[in-house]
Amino acid sequence: MTEKQSNKKVIILIAALVIAAIAMFGIYKVFMPKGQTGAKKITVTVVHADESSKDFTYQTDEAYLGDVLKAEKLVEGTEGEFGLFITSADGETADESKEQWWCITKGGEMLNTSADQTPIEDGDQFELTLTEGY
Repeated sequence: MTEKQSNKKVIILIAALVIAAIAMFGIYKVFMPKGQTGAKKITVTVVHADESSKDFTYQTDEAYLGDVLKAEKLVEGTEGEFGLFITSADGETADESKEQWWCITKGGEMLNTSADQTPIEDGDQFELTLTEGY
């Protein structure tokens, strides 16, 4: 095989990978969980480093958890490519030197979405737990 043929195969492979990545992103956008519109009531429990917890109940028309948490000023964070990265909740800031971070769970089950991508429905219960160790 000549060098020209080898380069052509590499370019075709890269193009195919890019097309596959774009297709996967499109599929995700179409099938990602959608937030429910209209009035709803949710509860967010913040579990601090000392294991104390505090419940916050909100009436909202928002469709996603991140919008509620930011509107109610319960959390602070930075916006990244995956949405809101929570750095502080209920006045407690995660200490990066201790590898602390805020874990979002729903009914005790860890979520695979950021707060901004987590849809909410009436009656949902979420937990924000200060977790140590990556």
